[in-house]
Amino acid sequence: MGRKVFSEGVTPSLKEVLHTREQRVLFQEKLLNLYPGETVVSFKLNIPGPVKDNEAIRKIFSILQEDLQSIVQEEGLQSSFEKVLFLSTGPEGFCVLKSSGVVVKTALMILEEETPLGRLYDLDVHERKVDLVHTISRKEVGHKERKCLLCSAPAKVCGRARVHDVESLHAAMETMLEEEPRF
Repeated sequence: MGRKVFSEGVTPSLKEVLHTREQRVLFQEKLLNLYPGETVVSFKLNIPGPVKDNEAIRKIFSILQEDLQSIVQEEGLQSSFEKVLFLSTGPEGFCVLKSSGVVVKTALMILEEETPLGRLYDLDVHERKVDLVHTISRKEVGHKERKCLLCSAPAKVCGRARVHDVESLHAAMETMLEEEPRF
């Protein structure tokens, strides 16, 4: 596998990224209003660097969808709604599950921690708390923050401070791909 898997493809502008984030939040809120008492899962990929869409990223997203469907079935969760979008900012999806947010988050933690590409998965779980959208954190279900791909520090700390160069992160991600038989 060449070192170009994550360096060539669609590079969205900052304006596009911010617009997509805003639209995602609005859609999550809309789903929580349409499906009261249910839990919304938004799923996408953690891909550092400017490239957010290419054939490899779409393949990883396809594996994420397979893994998500498997865990939903294994845990006996019922889905009320599903939608997938392919955007310049990267593929993303939404599903609404008939279960509590804590149950859903706990189940999805299995994917993040026990699948070869789980570290690349971004699985956010939302529920309505009175008039607010509440995102369930890893801490709420008894887990520590996600670790960086390259060191033992929390991923958010390294990401915000840009501690590691994109090439090193991409190399670690390519190693993950080599361990995934479906890629």
